[in-house]
Amino acid sequence: MKKFFSLILALAMTLSLAACGSSNVSSSGSSTSSSSAASSNTSADAPVTLTAIVAGLTEDSPSGQALKKFADLCNQYSGGSVTIDCFFNTELGSVASCVESTAQGTIDIVSTGTSYFSGYVPAIQVFELPYIFNSYDEAHKTLDGEPGQEIANLFEPTDLKMLCYWESGMRHVTNSRNPIITPDDMSGLKIRTVVSPTQQATWEAFGAIPMALDMGEVFTALQNHTVDAQENTLSSIVSYKMYEVQSYLSLTHHSYTAMPFFINRAKWDSLTEDQQAAIQQASEESRDYERQLNSEGEAECLKALADAGVQIEENPDTEAFAALCGPVYDIFTDSMGSDEYLTMVQNYVAGLR
Repeated sequence: MKKFFSLILALAMTLSLAACGSSNVSSSGSSTSSSSAASSNTSADAPVTLTAIVAGLTEDSPSGQALKKFADLCNQYSGGSVTIDCFFNTELGSVASCVESTAQGTIDIVSTGTSYFSGYVPAIQVFELPYIFNSYDEAHKTLDGEPGQEIANLFEPTDLKMLCYWESGMRHVTNSRNPIITPDDMSGLKIRTVVSPTQQATWEAFGAIPMALDMGEVFTALQNHTVDAQENTLSSIVSYKMYEVQSYLSLTHHSYTAMPFFINRAKWDSLTEDQQAAIQQASEESRDYERQLNSEGEAECLKALADAGVQIEENPDTEAFAALCGPVYDIFTDSMGSDEYLTMVQNYVAGLR
């Protein structure tokens, strides 16, 4: 049934969004509801089934596991009236097309990196600026606090309603050419990035050559040496098996990737207040679960990469990299027309230190 549904969904997406890729949806994406909750809770609300995807991340990633938990919690808290069909990675098309399809209502719920939402609210890129956060604690408190809410409010006029901020995590650099300790080691390195002016400016500032690619294309590009390097979270580096085509990892901690958790606004408005409350609570509890999985799994990821023969540089000169970020911040503030959002986040983070 799930495979049939996904074929129908893919057809609808093709008709409504020419940029959306075709998909082969695996039955492994099915969500499992909490039978005990369903038997102990009843709801007078009309049943609804929502499609949800963590775009660009695999089912076994922290986000993938959190999405399945989200499905269980939605069923439980709604008394069985909300069912979530879970999809992962590029099962419903490219990352960009999944975001666009959620805005259009072809997909109901999407979570992926902040860059993919910058076309709707450019200010959201403030959270991915290089070295804006020194730790996960700073990032979480900022996103869950006033700055995160301020950015979320900017989406109110759009077709996307933000429920909360999930995460992909702190990002690091892998490559197939040489160890990276200082910015000089990046000179001329062809590195994959997303389509984001600030991210591309970051790698240019570091001396690399940025090349924008969708996540689904990265492994093949690395394998064919179209690009030499990529930057990502440890969980993604492992789940995508980057170690098969990358020899070096440098723990640069150069940026943090939040993954806003969005629902189509018209779909949200069509739900009852009880269903909305159930989805909101489930999204926040699943966010906390995802963050816990991410934290617990990083040491395991490092061990897996070392066991695979990847040479790990644990102490690159992050101060030297951070010193080059001024022009990137300038590009961001110029694009915003002011330094309002950058100052907001910097002041908030300074108060946490």
